[in-house]
Amino acid sequence: MKKLIATALAAAFTAPLAFAEVTISGSVRSALDYLDYGGTSQNDSKFRIADQASRITLKGEDKLDNGSSLLWQVENRFNVGEGSSNTNWGSRNTFIGYKGDWGTLRFGKIDNAYKLSSADYLQAIDSTLNEDSSYFGKNQLARRLGERQDQIVLYDSPNWSGFRVRGSYDFDSGKDADLNADTATVAGSYSTDVFSVGASYALANDRKIDTTKTDIGKGANRAAGTKIEGLLLGGSVKLADFTLSALWERVTWDNGSRDWDQDTYGVGALYKSGKLTFQAAYLFADDVSDRSESGGQQFTLGGAYSLSKQSRIYLTYTQVDNDEQAKFLTEAPGLLTGAGYDYNIVSLGVRTDF
Repeated sequence: MKKLIATALAAAFTAPLAFAEVTISGSVRSALDYLDYGGTSQNDSKFRIADQASRITLKGEDKLDNGSSLLWQVENRFNVGEGSSNTNWGSRNTFIGYKGDWGTLRFGKIDNAYKLSSADYLQAIDSTLNEDSSYFGKNQLARRLGERQDQIVLYDSPNWSGFRVRGSYDFDSGKDADLNADTATVAGSYSTDVFSVGASYALANDRKIDTTKTDIGKGANRAAGTKIEGLLLGGSVKLADFTLSALWERVTWDNGSRDWDQDTYGVGALYKSGKLTFQAAYLFADDVSDRSESGGQQFTLGGAYSLSKQSRIYLTYTQVDNDEQAKFLTEAPGLLTGAGYDYNIVSLGVRTDF
């Protein structure tokens, strides 16, 4: 009787899998950190185990009779050590999409085009080895309007002889007569075997204005008659095993009666040879217009060694120096923040993909 029950259960669970291909993949990423606060901070230095954006992904593709495809993906965050507070099902890029000869459309919770586009033309700067050393995001020094948003329509073009276009629009599901906190982004790039150039633009309407960050979230962050804009320009050159990248970004905050802007400049270098990878970057933000002591800078240096096609170990060092009124961070989890805080982070970590 037990064998019959086991056979029936096995048939019930395995039969549907014969009709649908589901790919399960992911990445386990964690590090031993030494975190040292400086500047105006009075927090003690410490060692810790810090997650570096571990995730598990389920995805599939159904090839349609007309030659196009329906795509879907559910991506979930989990922590190995101190990490993200959002580990809900579908907490990362989760969408359904349609792919044809003209490109791909995705609908759901996805990185916007401003965020995705840096990989197209800022290869050396985009190749950070972990979250501890990353300088991308709303509280960071670069790609400041690049966000994962939950009401996105995203378009990715094919590669047209080196040209590529991305665009996204994030709806405000809480829109009313006074507020529409939507976000529109567009990006374009051109790449050859030797160089890449590109530009990205983002506009977020009806958000609260805080010039220490570029928060384009919705909910309690909505405010009428305001806007935040971002313009990112850059390029890369590949010389044998070396890649060099440079960027300029301007963020503008407008509260409806006046505006402020802030410029960031960055350079990065990437070297890959055999099992070794080295990456370095320096970014500098000017003061916000009419607001003194509001700039900052970050230096990052790291190296990685591949243990196999799927696994690597790495060592990184990152230093963030803030002016007295600035609050720039890295993407390291759980950093305490305050005006004028500085950070020194040494990270010894491992990453394995599956």
